Amino acid sequence: MDNKKLSFIIPAYNCAEFMDETIGSVITQLPDDCELVIVDDGSTDETAQRLKELESGQENIRVMYAAHGGASTARNHGLDMAEGEWVAFMDCDDCLVEGFFEKAMPLLDEETDLYIFSFDRVEFMREEGGVTKERVIPLTVGDCTYPIVSDFADKYVRSRNLLVYSPCNKFYRRALLDENGIRFRDGMPFGEDRLFNYDYLMRCGQVRTSSIRMFRYIQRNPDSASNRAYPDYFNTVMKLHKAKMDCFLTLSKGTTQSEKRAFTGYDLSKEVGRMIDRFPVHPTEKEENLPHINRLLFGEPDDTGGRYDVLIVLGSNNCAYRAEKALEAAGGDPDTVFLVTGGNEHKKGTLSEAVFMAEYLRERGVPDSRILLEEEAENTFRNLKLSAKMIDAAVRTGILQREAKALRIGIVTAGFHVPRTRAMTRTIPWYADKNVVFIPAYGAHTRPDNWFSDSKGKSICLGEIAKCCCVGTESAGE
Repeated sequence: MDNKKLSFIIPAYNCAEFMDETIGSVITQLPDDCELVIVDDGSTDETAQRLKELESGQENIRVMYAAHGGASTARNHGLDMAEGEWVAFMDCDDCLVEGFFEKAMPLLDEETDLYIFSFDRVEFMREEGGVTKERVIPLTVGDCTYPIVSDFADKYVRSRNLLVYSPCNKFYRRALLDENGIRFRDGMPFGEDRLFNYDYLMRCGQVRTSSIRMFRYIQRNPDSASNRAYPDYFNTVMKLHKAKMDCFLTLSKGTTQSEKRAFTGYDLSKEVGRMIDRFPVHPTEKEENLPHINRLLFGEPDDTGGRYDVLIVLGSNNCAYRAEKALEAAGGDPDTVFLVTGGNEHKKGTLSEAVFMAEYLRERGVPDSRILLEEEAENTFRNLKLSAKMIDAAVRTGILQREAKALRIGIVTAGFHVPRTRAMTRTIPWYADKNVVFIPAYGAHTRPDNWFSDSKGKSICLGEIAKCCCVGTESAGE
C-alpha cells in the first residue's frame, strides 16, 4: 500500500444497524490518498459480516477482527495498523459531515501537529405522544493558529472552551504518537480520551483550530444517554481533573497565577456540578459520592465542643443563622465575647451585616459589653484581618482577660465557606499561633443534605468550590 496522507480509524462494536449511515458517510468522500481502518471489537451482532462485505474489493479500507476489549483497545489496534501521516477517529454510530475532507485536507501542512475541528452534538428529545425530535447543538472553535502549544494552553486557560476532550474532532500526527508511545489507556471506566489528548498536547508544537464541522456526535437513544452508573465515580473524576491541571498549568506560560487558579476552580466546580446532575438518575452514585463531595465542599469538621473566649461571626447578606449558631456555640457562657463583622448592607433594610447581627444578639439577651462591632470590611479577608486587630485591642483594654495566644477563638461562618476561610487564615500571620476553631453554620439552602437538590444552594456551593481555589491571589485579598 502506498503511503497515505490520513488514516481514519473507527472502532466498531455491535453497530450493524448504523453501518450504512456511519461508514457510508466516510467512504463516499474518502480521498484516494487516505485509508479507512475499522476495528471490529468482538461484536456479537452482524457487524463482522457487514464489514467483510464492505472491505471486499476496497483497497483503501482495512478491517481488523479482534476480541472484545473496549473502545480504547480497539482504537489502539487501529493506531498500530495505521499507515497515514495523520490519524483521525470517529465512533461507529456517528456521521462524518458531508464535504469535510474536501474542506479539511488542504489545511494540512508540515508545521502543525494538532488540528481541532468543530462538530455538532445531536440529541433526540422525546416529546408527548412518543414523538422524537432532533436537536442540534453546534460546538465550535474559531479559525486560529497557535505557533507553540503554550499559546494554545494560554488561550484555553482563559477561555476554557476549545473542544479539548474528544478524540473524534482532531487530526493527530502519527509519528508523534508512535515516537512517544502515546496510546489510549485501557481499563478506564471513562475519560481515557481526555488523557490521550493531554498526553499528546504535552508533546506537540503548533496547534490549529478550525470552524470546519467534522462530524455529527449522535446520542441516538434519549433514554440511555450513555449514562450508566459508574463505581468510584468521584475518584475517577478527581484523577481526570488533576491530569487536566497538570497538563494545562504546565504548558501555559503566559497566564498569571490568578488566571490559573481561576481556571482550576472553574474546572473543579464544573466537574462537581456534572457529578450531582447524575444523582437523580443514579442514586447509587449519590450514596457513594455525596460524602466525598461534602468533604470537598465543607471540609473536615473541627472539634467545636467546649467554651470560647471570643467568637468571630462573619457576616453575609443573610447572616441571622450565623448569629444563631454563635449563640449556640457560646452555650450561655457569660464571658464569651461576640465579634460581629461585615460592612456590606444586610438584605433586610439599611443595617450593615455587623449591626444586624449585633441587634440580633441584643434581642436575645447578649449585653453590649460582650459585643464587638467591625463594620468597615466588605470581604472576608479584611474581616479576618481587622478582627485580629480588634482582638489584640480587647486584650490590651481588658475586655478579654488573657493573652491572645491563650484565647480559644471560634470563627463562625457558613459551612460551605469554612474551607476558604480556613485557607485565608493561613495567609494572615496573626492566626498562625492562635487556637482557632471553625464553626460551620448552615442556612436553609446550603445544608449538607440539601444543597445539591436546591437550585439556589447548588449555585452558591458550586460557586464556592470555584472561589476556594483562588485563595492567595488578588481575588482573595484586599
